[in-house]
Amino acid sequence: MIKTLITGGHGFIGKYLVEKLPHSVHLEHEEDLGHGRSWNAEQLFFLSTYGNMAHHTVTSMMVQANVIDLLTTVNGFKGWLCYMSSSSVTLPVQTPYSRTKRAAEEILQALPELKSCIVRPYSVTGVGEQKEHLIPTLIRSCMEGEEMPFDPYPVHDFIDVEDVVDGLLWLSERQVKGIYEFGSGIGYTNEAVKQLIEEATGKKANVKETKALRPYDSPNWYCRNPSFKPKKSLVTSIQEMVEAYH
Repeated sequence: MIKTLITGGHGFIGKYLVEKLPHSVHLEHEEDLGHGRSWNAEQLFFLSTYGNMAHHTVTSMMVQANVIDLLTTVNGFKGWLCYMSSSSVTLPVQTPYSRTKRAAEEILQALPELKSCIVRPYSVTGVGEQKEHLIPTLIRSCMEGEEMPFDPYPVHDFIDVEDVVDGLLWLSERQVKGIYEFGSGIGYTNEAVKQLIEEATGKKANVKETKALRPYDSPNWYCRNPSFKPKKSLVTSIQEMVEAYH
C-alpha cells in the first residue's frame, strides 16, 4: 500500500509538502486525476486547484478541478483525505472559485464513509510565493521600481507556507476529521504590509493608488479561531522573501 498521495505537488504549498514527505507519490493532475482509478493509500492530500489566480477565469475549469476531479479521485478511497479549501468560502461576497470550494466542502461532509479533513488557509506567503501576489509584487516594486496598482485598505491574514505544511503534517499525524482554519489571527491592511516591505528593503514602493481592486475583499478577512499557532511572523516571512529575492 502507498503511504501518501499528493495532488498539486508542483504548486506553492505542494512543493513544500513534497519536500517534507519525500517518499510520497505525486499525482500529475492531467495524467492521474479524473479517470476513476481507486487509489490504495493510507492518506491523500488533495492540493490541486484552479481559480485562485487572477488569470484563472474559466468557470468550467474551476468546477472540473475543484469538484469533479476531487470526487473522481476519492471514489472508492479508504484512507484519510485532506482537502485544501480556501478561507474565501467564509466571505460575504462569493466568487465562482469560492463557490466551487464551498460545494466541495459540502459534498465531502455529506459522505460520512469518507474520513476527510478540510483545511481553509488564509493568505499563504513565504519564499516561492506566486509572483502575481501582493507581497512578491510589492517587493519587486521596491527593488526594481515596478509600478503597481494598489488599494491600501483591504485586510488579510498572512501565514507562512512552512507553517501551513507543519499544520498539514500535524493533522496527518492525528488523522482527524472536520474543518480547520490556518491563519495567524492577525489582520494586516495592504498599507501595513507595504510599510513592512519598505522597511525590509530600505526602499519605497512605486504604487498607484486605486480602490476596490477586488470586490470580495473584506476588512474582516482574518482568522478568528486558528487551528494551531504559527511559528513565523509576517515580518520574518517578508525578511526571508526579501533575502531570497537578491
